[in-house]
Amino acid sequence: MKAAHITQWCPTGKVADSILFGDVPAPTPPVKKQVVIQVKASAINVDDLALLQDSAGGGWYFHGRTPSSTKPLIGGMEYSGIIHAVGPDCEKFKVGDRVCGIQDVAVQKNSGTWAEQTSAPEKDVVLIPSDSNISYVDAAASGMGAFISHDIYKRAKLSSKVGSQCRCLVIGASGGLGLILLQLLAKHQGAEVHVTAVCSGVNADKVRQFGADEVVDYRVASFASQLVEAKVEPFDVVFDFVGGVEAEHGAKQVIKSGGKFITACGPRAGVGDRTLTCCEWHGWACGLLCRLMKSSCCCCCTKFQYEMGGGMPPLKDVDFQTVVINKGIRGGIGLEVPFVEAPLREALRLVASRHPGGKVVINMERTLNEEGKN
Repeated sequence: MKAAHITQWCPTGKVADSILFGDVPAPTPPVKKQVVIQVKASAINVDDLALLQDSAGGGWYFHGRTPSSTKPLIGGMEYSGIIHAVGPDCEKFKVGDRVCGIQDVAVQKNSGTWAEQTSAPEKDVVLIPSDSNISYVDAAASGMGAFISHDIYKRAKLSSKVGSQCRCLVIGASGGLGLILLQLLAKHQGAEVHVTAVCSGVNADKVRQFGADEVVDYRVASFASQLVEAKVEPFDVVFDFVGGVEAEHGAKQVIKSGGKFITACGPRAGVGDRTLTCCEWHGWACGLLCRLMKSSCCCCCTKFQYEMGGGMPPLKDVDFQTVVINKGIRGGIGLEVPFVEAPLREALRLVASRHPGGKVVINMERTLNEEGKN
């Protein structure tokens, strides 16, 4: 089968240039409670790139399966598709079911998803209801947001009291996770939620479309200085999809006393872009632990409560059902490409820039139509 894969770790920052595109062995027939999935669409995330250059989490606490020429490592973990084959002990799925999920390629070493087929434990696969009209591209673009942004949204514990108001700030609002969170906040039941989005000005219209009431362009000046100068009312919750001390220090200036700062990244921006030194990684880990411990104590050590959201795959049925099916939330797509080498490399470069303007998705169904043109 055709796949985007590696046979050795990619040099740092060179995934788009060094990844291979060609034939690899297809998954073997499934055993026990394994399934084989015909992939219809697969997303590209920054974590995928980090896993291919062995720098995920700073290169310290989880890794993909070591690639080799005889056992290539396929990229990608977020997918949608159709059940192609089931193991003899499977009870949840049958051939032909529409499914999606997020592969655990770091701990369980499951198959990657930038390929025509992938295999997974049945328990880690999520059913797309037969009466749902969601496209494969939308399903692949929504899983990570349903998994991570939903967790972060729940941690905020926004008021359910009708007539009250909650002010929220979303840092990194125009990314794939931020756009899902904006929709969750816009659909909140109970308190009126006012959302200010921090992003590049070029994405201002998009974040407003997805639920933001106001937009701050971080390229003009720091978001904190702009908000302080405008004398805005302090925020109850600050959501952070960028990471780093700059975002945290900015939040301190605009958050209410006793408010919440919820991050998906921690106290260092761009973790995974390169392998950290021992001192750098322990500094990040200890810094995170210190912040979490201060927030959990009762001695008022901090102005606000610090939390980190997210977690490890797989995608849970309840998250996909709640966010994507029941609430009708969809991933904001920044770029859709066919499963063809040249467009795929450009897509990888865009994701590596950390400014994709939404989710980047490979549409596998466009392969045959597009391949002859490249």
